[in-house]
Amino acid sequence: MARSASRALGQRVTRTRWFALLAMTLCATVIHGNPPAGGVVSFADGEPFTIVRRDTLMSGAAGVALTAGDFLETGPKAFFVVQEPEGTLIGVGPSTAIYLIERAEIATLFVIKGWVKADVKAATMRIIASRLGIQGQQAVMVLYSDERSNAVFDEQGSTTIVLPDTAPTPFSTESGSNHFFRREDRSDVVSQPSPSAEFVDKMPLAFRDSLPAYPKLPEPVPPRELRAVTYPDVQALLTIPSKWRGGFIGRFRGRLKDPAFFKAMDAHLALFPEWTPILHPPPEFETEVSPDKSLTRGTSKPHKSESQQRDASP
Repeated sequence: MARSASRALGQRVTRTRWFALLAMTLCATVIHGNPPAGGVVSFADGEPFTIVRRDTLMSGAAGVALTAGDFLETGPKAFFVVQEPEGTLIGVGPSTAIYLIERAEIATLFVIKGWVKADVKAATMRIIASRLGIQGQQAVMVLYSDERSNAVFDEQGSTTIVLPDTAPTPFSTESGSNHFFRREDRSDVVSQPSPSAEFVDKMPLAFRDSLPAYPKLPEPVPPRELRAVTYPDVQALLTIPSKWRGGFIGRFRGRLKDPAFFKAMDAHLALFPEWTPILHPPPEFETEVSPDKSLTRGTSKPHKSESQQRDASP
């Protein structure tokens, strides 16, 4: 009797310890897991930038809080800096479009075009484009993307060069301070010990100095809503590499109710084939051949009951 009670007590203690351990693990996951890309715009210069949040076009300025999933675009005279609570700084140059990728294992910025500079203070961050990327912790990194090529500059710290699956040959990915890498479409990576003169000449003046940091962030404010997105607002986002397009169907499906949006999506369907069953769902009924051999849609074969099926069987 005493032995049974002791065994039951031991089982309860073990179960209690297991639940406590599970709770501690979940808590650690929440606290130490990779946070979503985001922060507050601590500095902004020039014209306002735009934000596509969910399916709404918004206008951004200093003090706006950003979040994972935002698609940001600047004009030719705009420059802003995002400061995260732990001190990481992200500079976004003029004529730049970036996507703060959702549900990434590492906080990731996808650069569609233009200039991004990151001064990473804490957790590892990745900046990537269609041909080339860079990631680091306690590092300063610059990435430039245009229609022909991507270039990355390891300004400070130890970084890792990130290559997409289209890389033709293996590449030594470890990098060191002041190294420069460039890659044109589906070609080998070119590495050199310092940035090219062309890269430096094109670099925004604000990127040649340290990004401005502030000891206290402003109280975050919401961006100003403008309107529902049109196809031109999100075309660049919809056509990023397919591995980063998860969730776009659910995000923009509601905009198909707008005939202009539907027509534009349908005209460019080859660029994002995953939308085909959404724009052109299969017919609900089976297609039958009529007596004159032409196809007749919208008909269905009558369902036979179990008794009819037995009677029809040999």
